[in-house]
Amino acid sequence: MNKTWISSAHQGFVKENMHPNTLSAIKYAAEKGADMIETDVRTTVDGVFVVNHDDEIIGYDQDGNTVKYEISKTDSSVITKIILAPDDPQGVQYVPTLEQTLSLAYYAGIRVNIDLKEGLLHAEDIAKTVCKFGMRGRVVYATNGAGAECILKILKIDPKAQFIDTVYNYTAENLITVPDYPEKCFAYTDDFSDENIEKVRKSGCKLAAISLNESNVFEAFKHHPDMAEYPHTSDFEKIDKMIIEKFL
Repeated sequence: MNKTWISSAHQGFVKENMHPNTLSAIKYAAEKGADMIETDVRTTVDGVFVVNHDDEIIGYDQDGNTVKYEISKTDSSVITKIILAPDDPQGVQYVPTLEQTLSLAYYAGIRVNIDLKEGLLHAEDIAKTVCKFGMRGRVVYATNGAGAECILKILKIDPKAQFIDTVYNYTAENLITVPDYPEKCFAYTDDFSDENIEKVRKSGCKLAAISLNESNVFEAFKHHPDMAEYPHTSDFEKIDKMIIEKFL
């Protein structure tokens, strides 16, 4: 059976000794059948896009000492040598670049949800990098409040791109200048009450249910989401099977 929703692994999927937002976590998510992985992009002081949720990164140096750097104030030659998972079963894991992540996704045949942590800043260059690595039309950009301005800039580079943000940022009024926005935009929520879901529906956007686990997934799927995003600790493969078994 083919699923009708996108199963997205937030920062990949991890098991013992692994670390989220590493190439290993992304690869493992792909091997388990994720349709898409979510990841976060920030820019080093020398203009290299790296993957990390926070602007400050904590890891280990080559001698095993704990190190901490602010990405936006640090050179990529330093950031990309930070060890995140020294004992990962697939080998030592460092802070990955966006290019490495896109290349892995291309060959693994999965989509990528890129959280633009810096909003409009560098968004166009990130979209150009996406196209360079053969991922045109296979990326969902989280615009982080940058709205229609950001969407329109990216669409000039990647016309088949899609976008995601909160229902408060993605209202019908806010997206009126975006052509065919109901097909391009997802509004995400972890509140699956009828009242809140109705807000999403009124926006015209597709529904993305986030922070899913075994305890809340059935509540979410009463509303037929277009995207299901699972934290890196939730076994999305197992939960997807639970959904199919319950509703078929």
